[in-house]
Amino acid sequence: MRSTFHIAMAVVLAWGVGACGNITNDPFRVGTVRGQLTEFDSAVALVSLVGHPGVRSNVDAQGRFALEGVPAGPAELFIVATAEKAVRVNVTVQGGQSVEVKSVAPRAAGFFDMKVKASQGERLTGAQVSVEGTPFQRLLLDNSGQLRVGPLPDGCYEVTVSATGFPVTQAEACVGPGEKKELKLTLEADPEYVNRGCAVTGCADGLVCAPTNNKCVECYADAQCGAGFSCRGFRCEGEGPQCTACNGNWQCAPSTSCQDLPEGGTACLAKCGNGQGQEEEESGCDAGFTCQAGRCLPDAARFQGCGALLGLGMACDGDTRCQAQGLTDGRCVDGACTVPCTSERECPGSLRCLDSVAGRVCRAMH
Repeated sequence: MRSTFHIAMAVVLAWGVGACGNITNDPFRVGTVRGQLTEFDSAVALVSLVGHPGVRSNVDAQGRFALEGVPAGPAELFIVATAEKAVRVNVTVQGGQSVEVKSVAPRAAGFFDMKVKASQGERLTGAQVSVEGTPFQRLLLDNSGQLRVGPLPDGCYEVTVSATGFPVTQAEACVGPGEKKELKLTLEADPEYVNRGCAVTGCADGLVCAPTNNKCVECYADAQCGAGFSCRGFRCEGEGPQCTACNGNWQCAPSTSCQDLPEGGTACLAKCGNGQGQEEEESGCDAGFTCQAGRCLPDAARFQGCGALLGLGMACDGDTRCQAQGLTDGRCVDGACTVPCTSERECPGSLRCLDSVAGRVCRAMH
C-alpha cells in the first residue's frame, strides 16, 4: 500500500527566477530587500514574497539575495535554503529604499504528504496542487494522487487541488519544523463526469470497474482479492492477521481493527494496555509485538514498522537486502530474511527461535 513520494522542489526550481509580475515598479511604492543566508544550497535556494510568489530572487555562491519590486509596507519573505531547511522572515519596506536582512538562519522545514482521491474512486487525471502565496504552484500529483510538497517554513497554508472533471478544492493546514504532515483530500466530481461511468473515467489504483454497475469497486470476483479474502458486496473481506494492510475492519480478525500506522498507511492492529506505557509482559500483545501508545505494534527495536515485519521470509541474497526491508538487525539465512532471537517471545506468528548457521533466528519449523 505504500507509494513513493517525490519532493516537489525540482518542479519549483524549473520555474527559474521570474520577474515581478504585475506589481508596479514605481520607485515610491516599492523597495528592495537584500540579505544573506547563513546556510544554503545554491542549487535549491530561493527567496520569494509571501502572497506574491512572482517576486523572487535566487541566491548567489555566498548566500546573498536581492528581492526587488517589493511593495512598501510590512512584508514577509518565504525562503527555501536547502532541501530540508526553510524560513519565513518579516520585514518592513520603505518605498524607493533598500532594507538589509543580515544573517538569515534557516530552520528545519516541514512537508505536506498529499493524498488525494475521488469520492467515487474515479482515476484522477491531471491532478495538481498549489500552496497559495508560495512558489509551490501547479505541482503534479502522481497516478495515486500523492505528492510530498516542501520544504515549507513552519506556519499555516492554504492548499488548492484541482483535477479534470472536479471542481477546485481548498483546505488549510499547518506544519511545524521538521514535520511531515499527511494531508488527505477527497474530491467530489461534477455530476456529469460521474454519470459517464468508470468505463470512461477509469478507476484509481487498487480499484476495478464493475461491469454490472459501471462503478469503481474494490472487487467483483474472489480472484481480485488477496489470499484468504473473498469478494462480498464489491469489497474484499476476510480475517487478516496483525500488520496486514487493510481498508476497513472487515479485513481484520475479530481481535484487531483497521488503524492508521505511524509510518503511514493502515493495517490490522490489536489494542493493548491503557495507552499509558505498560511493559510488554503486561500488555497482552502477541510474540514479536510490544504495546506502544495503546496498540500492539512490531517491536520497534527490531522492526521498522509493519512493512518490515511482513518482510520476514522474503527472498534475499545477503544481510544488506534484509536490513533494507526494515529489519534492523536482519539476517539472510538459507535465502530468506529473518532476525536474531533469544526466545520464542521475539518471533511473530508461527515462527520459532531456532538454531541456524547464523545463530538463533526466527524461522519456520520444518
